[in-house]
Amino acid sequence: MDFQDKHIITLYQKFCNQTASMEELAEFSEFLKHDAAEKRLFDLLEMDYELSDIHLREIDDLRATQIYREIISRRQPLRKVFSLTSRIAIAASLVIIAVSSLLYYHFVDSQTQQLTYISPATDIPPGRVGATLTLADGSTIKLGAASAGVIAREPGLLISRNSKGEVVYEIVDKESDHLAGNNTLATNKGETYRLKLPDGSLVWLNAASSLTYNTAFNANKQRMVKLEGEAYFEVTKDDEKPFIVKSQHQEVRVLGTHFNVKAYPDDRLETTTLAEGSVKVSYQAAAWNKDTQIRYNDEIKLSPGQQSILKNDQIMVSNINLENALAWKDGNFIFNGVGIKDIMQDIARWYAIDIIYEGEVPVGKFSGNVSRSKNVSQILMALESTRLVHFRIEGRKVFVTK
Repeated sequence: MDFQDKHIITLYQKFCNQTASMEELAEFSEFLKHDAAEKRLFDLLEMDYELSDIHLREIDDLRATQIYREIISRRQPLRKVFSLTSRIAIAASLVIIAVSSLLYYHFVDSQTQQLTYISPATDIPPGRVGATLTLADGSTIKLGAASAGVIAREPGLLISRNSKGEVVYEIVDKESDHLAGNNTLATNKGETYRLKLPDGSLVWLNAASSLTYNTAFNANKQRMVKLEGEAYFEVTKDDEKPFIVKSQHQEVRVLGTHFNVKAYPDDRLETTTLAEGSVKVSYQAAAWNKDTQIRYNDEIKLSPGQQSILKNDQIMVSNINLENALAWKDGNFIFNGVGIKDIMQDIARWYAIDIIYEGEVPVGKFSGNVSRSKNVSQILMALESTRLVHFRIEGRKVFVTK
């Protein structure tokens, strides 16, 4: 990397940290005018170790246009410096909302930012490890981040919590399989938990979700679970006993693979994301024959890196970014061109809050990489820095306005 390359990275760093002088901003904008500037900047950032953990996204046209207007509306000297086109404004705005350090765009004058102040007393902490286990006899056990040990005993089974924080089922008497019944592991809003099924399959359960399964897993011809909400599965391979995840409108059938299913009852769609192996997604479709609606069963097969979306009796398959789709399992929110309602729905489940929209729902698409370990204030303030949306917190209610 030569001196000129390092200088470009320095300008970019100062742009991110809001420390660039007017001359440096002018130089950076001049660099961005070149046709190959965007690609060169990405290439340089990939080579630079200090910036290797910065995730870049190209923001939506609405935000780019807004930034452009802010640039040209500033005091007179800047009008001479910045003669940016809309395309250049987009290129100059590649930086994602960095919640961990609360970086704001340099082009938004600090004197005009109207970010909501959220006091520590009213701030809302993130979700935590927790769930409720309902046994076959109807009794319930509240699970938290307690130490490892035995949780319960059922016919032929020992249920415990291991050092990894997982609920583990261990078969201690195969002759008792016929006495087994259904168990349900459920998380409330603001909770997440991990489960190890009797066949060794691992399940990560997201907030406001439940998984129901028969404890005689290994005695049945098929391993079936019922899901409401979202879960990530790492299924132990068994060619003779398929693993089936049933949700409200679909079934996902596998032999042994890694995949994610998101099927909240209040969502408009159900998604299945494949990380490894292969899965078959069966669903009930609909078609019209003259004046009559005909319903029938259909099936599609996914390859790694693909996601199916079931909505209104139709299914679509697309190639997706696995890091984005599975971010919740690794403790992050990653949004890439997502509307505010979808973002707030995920936030509401994790922070156990109610979302109330006052007036029109804010428009625009948002992109960002946010740790789920942050208080809700840091996420809301970062979203507000786009100046497309504003928030007010009252108790566990978050009011959203344009």
